Amino acid sequence: MRIVFCGSGEFGIPTLRALAAGGQEIVGVFTQPARPAGRHGKITPTAIALAAEELALPVTAAEDINADDCAADIEKLAPDVLLVIDFGQKISKRVRAAAALAAINLHGSLLPELRGAAPINWAIIRGYKTTGVTVIDLVDRMDAGAILASRRTDISPGETAEELYRRLSELGVEAVAETLEMLAPGKCEGVEQDESLVTKAPRLKKSDGRIDWTAEAETVRNLIHGTWSWPGGQTRYVGPDGKNIDVIVARAVALEDNLPEGRPGTVAEDLTVACGRGRIEIVQIKPAGRRLMKWRDFVNGYRVKAGARFE
Repeated sequence: MRIVFCGSGEFGIPTLRALAAGGQEIVGVFTQPARPAGRHGKITPTAIALAAEELALPVTAAEDINADDCAADIEKLAPDVLLVIDFGQKISKRVRAAAALAAINLHGSLLPELRGAAPINWAIIRGYKTTGVTVIDLVDRMDAGAILASRRTDISPGETAEELYRRLSELGVEAVAETLEMLAPGKCEGVEQDESLVTKAPRLKKSDGRIDWTAEAETVRNLIHGTWSWPGGQTRYVGPDGKNIDVIVARAVALEDNLPEGRPGTVAEDLTVACGRGRIEIVQIKPAGRRLMKWRDFVNGYRVKAGARFE
């Protein structure tokens, strides 16, 4: 099957590699142009561009995939399927029509839930117990196409968005493979999404990571895990000596028993942190400008004692 692959982020890499290993004919890979990245702003190709080059696949960096010249190039490739995964650009009707069988998209949620740019983060932040991936027909409205295939998985209480992202990217390989198998005969009927069940998962802002210690412990943990590794669970440590430092809490455990006394955000004798209800046991933390470290190392380095606070 002739496939044009459109992707930019790491989410599509397992599927791209599986398609290449499985003998599918990937006639073109389209991705976003190289952009400044990292502390020093080095111009860096997208993750998909690097993966495609390793696989010796033809790569096109498209500033606008819907521009006449780019659309014409895709039409010349005469793909059977246009596959879009974490690409970052809307696909026009003309480009979608270039695919003889279908233009499809792999999305990181169980649609119609969590339409938008950050479904994996919001699944954890909102306390979902299960999530998954869905392959849909590409249409003009974002994430609104008919459902062709899906895979479901449980979310572990200790799982961060970064970890769930990796798991779902692997699960997407199965969903895409099933879809291509259904498309091979030339026709695949999808199931229309129930618009009454739609929820949104907008792109994260830095402010979405601010920890509210007055919330329940499970809510605080979900925010911490759902925003890792960006923007991270942000708070300020205030020591008994008055020393303040901004930190990001990267991993935590929610505890509901033996509630410590003190205002939310206060460190107890056992070094757990009080919430509006329950308490948080911090596992990993990242001080501003420093590396990620174990909570015990932070406690020793900053001489954390009962009565210290997070604000």
